[in-house]
Amino acid sequence: MSSIMKNQYKYTVCIHCMTYNHEKYLTDALEGFVMQKTNFPFVAVVIDDFSTDGTADVLRKYEAQYPDIIKAIYLTENYHSQRKPKKPLLEPYDSQAKYIAICEGDDYWIDPYKLQKQVDILEANESLMLTCSNRRLVDMNGNTLEDCKAPLIPDKQSCRITMRDYFKYNTIYPTASVVYRNTHREEVSLKIKHMDNPFLGDWTMWIALHCFGDCYYIDEPLSAYRVNPTSVTHTQWVKDRVGRIKMEFDLQPRVADVLPEEYADIATDLRNTKWAYLPLAKAYYKNKQYVRMMGALIVYFVKNPRNIGHLFKKVCTKVLKKIKK
Repeated sequence: MSSIMKNQYKYTVCIHCMTYNHEKYLTDALEGFVMQKTNFPFVAVVIDDFSTDGTADVLRKYEAQYPDIIKAIYLTENYHSQRKPKKPLLEPYDSQAKYIAICEGDDYWIDPYKLQKQVDILEANESLMLTCSNRRLVDMNGNTLEDCKAPLIPDKQSCRITMRDYFKYNTIYPTASVVYRNTHREEVSLKIKHMDNPFLGDWTMWIALHCFGDCYYIDEPLSAYRVNPTSVTHTQWVKDRVGRIKMEFDLQPRVADVLPEEYADIATDLRNTKWAYLPLAKAYYKNKQYVRMMGALIVYFVKNPRNIGHLFKKVCTKVLKKIKK
């Protein structure tokens, strides 16, 4: 018997799955859960946020077929629109789990050993707080658009990612690929609450977790991210790109507040609002506001002269990739 199974936890992993009007996609997510091959117990808590399509029917089918794995919660009002926290609903299961995994109802896992691989890494490295992986990009119908996302750290494959790496490379972890250690729960929650932002919930969560350890990146696709233009997050982002980025200028000092003392230099940079000018420039570019884009870029390079080489290399890599296609 695995040593994990001998400890005080009922579940080694608790999977968080939030779903809303995902009738066409939820089967893929649920199949990704039930196909996992592990030497430890895990549970998938699926919260239906008062869907108005057939999402609940799909969920009831799997709940009946896999009662030991699928634990469903059917809300009678939409929590997302009211910004009501779902954390209390998950607490009965989280309190019994050593690790937490995440997968939204329109994304899914593609490797039956995903959880086993990531738990093995976390068990072998106490200094790691979380793991993530490469991902596959798919369209609404599940057709592959891109088999592998570029490595999170340029020129590196599987590797350890520190807090400093996270900020240096403006890293974004594929949410459906993440498994994290369920420790420091109260401290993590307080940090996330202090950084509260409707657009950047995942980004701030990774920062809160990084305050207690590093991340290990697995350079192979273990999950699939569905490009869903009807999703709430995507719709809000496209509707007000610039407004979203400008919110980051308010967010950055609050991010600085939660960082441990050894990252005082990063906190100072954040309070100087240095790095947000780059995503602001991207937002202006998407909106075809090119003059404002150039203004934001100039400010970014004045404030971040050491990043010019890295950004130039990144742009060249993308241009060459398009040329090869």
